[in-house]
Amino acid sequence: MQIKDILNEFESDWAAMPAVEKEKLALIKNKTFVICGHTLARCLCYALLYLNETQNLNTKVILAGASKESMLTYNSELLLRNDFDFVDISSVEEVKKADYVISTGLCSETVKPDVKLFADEINTVKALSSIASKTSAKAVLLSDSRIYGNVKNHRVYSENEYAEIHPDSVADFDSQLLRTIENFWNCSKESGNFELTVLRTGIVLGASSQLTTFLDDAFARIANGDNCSLINSSRKISFVYISDVFRAIVYALTTLETDTTYNVAGVDSTTSSALISAVLNDIYGERAEIRIGEKKRLNFCAVNANKIAAYGCEPKINLETALELCVMSKMSDNKAMRLPHTHDGRLSSIQNILLAYLLEVDRICRKHDIKYFLGGGTLLGAVRHHGFIPWDDDADIMMLREDYDKFCKIAKSEMPSSMTFQTNENDKNCFYEFAKFRLNDTIFATGFAKEHKQMHNGLAFDIFCHDKTANSKLGQKLHLGMTLFTRALVFNKWNHRKAENGSKLQSAVTDFCKAIFPIKFSLWLEKKTLKFFKNKKNAKYLYDGMGRNIYNGSFPIEYLDEVIYVDFEGYKLPVPKEYDKYLTFLYGDYMELAPLSTRLGCHEIELCDIGKYDGFKL
Repeated sequence: MQIKDILNEFESDWAAMPAVEKEKLALIKNKTFVICGHTLARCLCYALLYLNETQNLNTKVILAGASKESMLTYNSELLLRNDFDFVDISSVEEVKKADYVISTGLCSETVKPDVKLFADEINTVKALSSIASKTSAKAVLLSDSRIYGNVKNHRVYSENEYAEIHPDSVADFDSQLLRTIENFWNCSKESGNFELTVLRTGIVLGASSQLTTFLDDAFARIANGDNCSLINSSRKISFVYISDVFRAIVYALTTLETDTTYNVAGVDSTTSSALISAVLNDIYGERAEIRIGEKKRLNFCAVNANKIAAYGCEPKINLETALELCVMSKMSDNKAMRLPHTHDGRLSSIQNILLAYLLEVDRICRKHDIKYFLGGGTLLGAVRHHGFIPWDDDADIMMLREDYDKFCKIAKSEMPSSMTFQTNENDKNCFYEFAKFRLNDTIFATGFAKEHKQMHNGLAFDIFCHDKTANSKLGQKLHLGMTLFTRALVFNKWNHRKAENGSKLQSAVTDFCKAIFPIKFSLWLEKKTLKFFKNKKNAKYLYDGMGRNIYNGSFPIEYLDEVIYVDFEGYKLPVPKEYDKYLTFLYGDYMELAPLSTRLGCHEIELCDIGKYDGFKL
């Protein structure tokens, strides 16, 4: 049984853990997890098994439950998998090896006063702490913002700040229980001598996750086009999407300090119910009327998540995206995902402008007999969507060195006056390795690019060159290493940054050379490196020394030998005849769509003004 075959599009989105960096995931490879809890535990088990299939993590997942009934919400075929097992919580002696013990506890679960629930949770802590102690496993406990108690309105709570709870209050039972569980874990950690990290989340949202929140009725009604009302809470509340909870868990296992507590919240996700209503109205106001209803106390509160962010674990999903995913997961026609707010409604115009770029480049290349191919995501879009990837905001082409050099010589004279041909030779403030066309009188800058205000930052179209490399594996490795080194020299000098490539020695050498080499010399060295094998007669391999695909290494030269033409937005444009081999080399299963939450443009555009081109059509 394949996990990806039983998960829907929304489940696959959070199971893919798109918010977690690959290098972080690599640190949990080949590890054994013991997981216990309720809804979040089930989601985490599915996510780890999904990554075993898609990222070859080779983890072992052991679900610890009170009884076999704990498996009722899981697919029964899981027990047939070699990477999954179930153990009764009362039989923890069966667990001989564990690297991590994760308890999702009652995080974001509905809690009602119940003596049995209290006893079960305490017994679970005993059992899991016994495993952690016996195996020296690192433990992670999930809790949530209810632990802060009967909080003050408009107060945002940090990890060591608590409000009062009333021992006799039924309304404060969940706060009391969460505090008791956490305290018992801390006591068990001291006596069992194992490491523990506590994560306290905001209200966890997760499309198709079976997590329940006070917003669920509104999500369902909006999805059906029915009017609805939200609870009117006087206090602010923090939310977080399930993907960012998984990100925090991976960081707790690999990066965060142990024996410490961290709050976890989403991007711009601390708000009031009134503002949630406004966001939903902004997105779905034409579909349903969303109102604020009666006042009601919510035990969740606002939390300050700056502490975990200081360790590099910053959330990736904002509240608007999280709400939209939750609503769409309840729509009967959810496969047709709409992204109405992508680029603030400019995406259609941006893609039309990029198409105009493509057709102009095609005209120039045909006129001068220059061979080029659609590249990167534009090539992927041509094959998979017969046009732009619906959420993509850029366009790429690629050429071989001979054609690239020829194109760079004639491009400036061939382009209309509304466009600028930009290279590191004709723009003294630009040090990109590759060439770009820029649309004049527009601004389209990422967080990186906006720091370079003197550089032309108009809406861009990228032109990449694929160069020859060595035929031997050793030669390719050396060529690739030198390329990355010279690129790092230029990039870090340009941006006044220290090198951080995972090796202290390599970073130190790069920083030393960066300090003594003028940037123009580093740029010259980079170009020499890229073209080192330019005149090699029997070259069998190419590499993308200019782009992000450099990390994929080299590929056979015949992949970019012949050209064929395919439909792209109603026009015939060139792609490699061996596009299947090339795209498989780049992306693996390239026909599989990217996770839903990432379909918001591949770049984080922070400055965008397309001026008179708003509404542009060919």
